[in-house]
This record gives sequence, structure tokens and C-alpha cells, in this order.
Amino acid sequence: MQARHDHHGHSHGPGGCPYAHSHDSHPQNEQVSTVLKKINYVIYLWFMNDAYTRLWVHSIGSTLIISVAPFVLLSIIPVQANTAENEPLLKVLLSFGSGGLLGDAFLHLIPHAQPAGGDAHTHSHSHASGHSHGPHDMSVGGYVLAGIIAFLTVEKLVRIFRGEEGGHGHSHSYSRSESREEDRKKMVNKKDKAKKSDPQTSFKVAAYLNMAADFTHNFTDGLAIGASYLAGSTVGLVTMITVLVHEVPHEIGDFAILVQSGFSKKRAMFVQLLTAVGALSGCVLSLLTADAQNLADAAAASWVLPFTAGGFIYIATVSVIPELLEKSSPWQSIKEIVALLTGIALMYLIAVFE
Repeated sequence: MQARHDHHGHSHGPGGCPYAHSHDSHPQNEQVSTVLKKINYVIYLWFMNDAYTRLWVHSIGSTLIISVAPFVLLSIIPVQANTAENEPLLKVLLSFGSGGLLGDAFLHLIPHAQPAGGDAHTHSHSHASGHSHGPHDMSVGGYVLAGIIAFLTVEKLVRIFRGEEGGHGHSHSYSRSESREEDRKKMVNKKDKAKKSDPQTSFKVAAYLNMAADFTHNFTDGLAIGASYLAGSTVGLVTMITVLVHEVPHEIGDFAILVQSGFSKKRAMFVQLLTAVGALSGCVLSLLTADAQNLADAAAASWVLPFTAGGFIYIATVSVIPELLEKSSPWQSIKEIVALLTGIALMYLIAVFE
């Protein structure tokens, strides 16, 4: 009887059950699954218990969150392209973005930029102490001006290469009055062409310049995140939240500038995502450096922050704000000014609590 019973455990009789199997197969599968789960859990614990690995996971993860999170907000903005229907909202977003750029430049980047030898410098007005307002006191302002001039130079060169500026090839065989009339007509035609091509030319140049400045800015943010996680998880988390809040007005402004220059919504978001490479590069460099804090401090003491601030000032004042000076209704103008002040106020609050 016992032998028969054992045999029955492997067969379902002469009828030939097509699914003949051992009754012990399901428990075995469950045991294998349980063992695999335990192995995965042990590997995870081993992986995350290593301090160096945990540092990399937290740092890179925070950088990715900062880069991707604003896109949730951008995805719900009801602007698909630069059309007449979207123009009022786009102008408000441009105002908010320009306020964020100016606030970031004057309240964040420039104050954080240290003059050369800034740590040893004590600002005393006692002439007996031998205090001297040497050239190093002007280094930050000089780098800001350098950023403005550099962005102006790039835009001028692009305009020249595209034929928007340059020679007027009229013949001098005309009389003086005919020559002046011809020049006047050419100037009018040139202005009309410039107005028609504006979204595809000058503003697009400004959009790319802004992306370059934003890439540099994100690089310094990545340095700061990596250095802060080296100082501790709590410090890193606080830095991540600060940078994330700080990035929101930036991303909205960048998005508005790209759409205004002729980009579609999807393409604008994709181009913005490319600037995240700057943050990841800065974070990785910070983690690979023996003394990441000194690296972040060196970036603050170098030309990077004030030069970037100069670029932001140029984009806001030369490319964005002139767009807001075009004819609009009183209510639209009020909304644009309020949006600009909101962008500045948000940067001020971040600077205060940072």
C-alpha cells in the first residue's frame, strides 16, 4: 500500500493526465522564489551599507531628481508653441523667467562669488589699518562685465554671419539725395526683415546663449550637491531641496525663452533636459575629487559664478525684457510686471533661507 501511495504521488493514474506532475513542484518554486528574494535583499543591503556606494547613489539620485522634477510642472503648462493664442501667457512666463534670471544673478550668483583672496580680506574703513581697495576688489564686477560683453560678442558674430548686419552695397553714382533715399529704403526693408525673422534669429541666438549659461550654472549646482553629500546625508538633502526650489523659476524661464524663439513644447523640454548633463558632470567631478568642498569653494572663488551672472543679466535685459515692451493692454502689462517681481521675490526668499 505504501509503495502504491508513493507511486501515486508521481502519476495521476492510467488515464494519463496531460498535466502529470509532482505535488511537490509548487512548494519548490515558492522556496526558490523566497531564496532569490533573500539573495536580492542581501545584495541590496551589502550595496547600500557600503558608505562610498551610498554616497554615489544619493548624490546622483538627487541630481537626477533636480533635473527631471521641473518637467512635471512644464508638462502641465498649456503652451504648445509660439502662437498668437499663447502669446499673452508666454509673455507672462517670459516676465517670470526674466525676474528669475535677474534675481539669480544679483541675489545668488554675485553674492556667492568671492573676490580673489576673499577669505583673507577684512573690509575695514580704518585707514590706519592699511586697508587698500586693490584691484582684487573689482574682480567679481569685472567678471560680470566680461560675461555681458562675451554674450554680446557672440550674438553680434552670429548676426554678422547670418547677414543681418554689414555692408550696404549701393552704388555711389547716384546723386546725394538719391543715395540717401536708397539707404532709407534699405534700412526700412532691413528692419522689416529683422522683425519677421526675429523669432528664428536673434531670439533663437539668445535661447542658445541662455542654455549655455544654464549648463554652466547646473555644473556648479552639481559640484555643490556632491560636496554637500560628502559632508553628510542631511546636508546633502537640504542642498538638494534648495537647488530644486531654485531651479523651478529657471526652468520655466528657459522653457518660455525656447518656445518664444520658435521651439515646440516637446523640443524645448528636450533641449532643457540636455543641460542636466552639466549638473551630472559637476556632481561626478565633485565625488571623484579628493577634496570636493575645496573644489566647490574654488568654483565660487573663480570667474565661473560672476561670468554666468553676467550672461543671465544680458539675456534678461537685452533679449527678454525688450519683448515685454511691445504694445499690450494695461491688464497684460500689470500681469507681466507682477510675474517679473514674483520671479525676483522667489529668488530673494531662496537666498534668505539658503
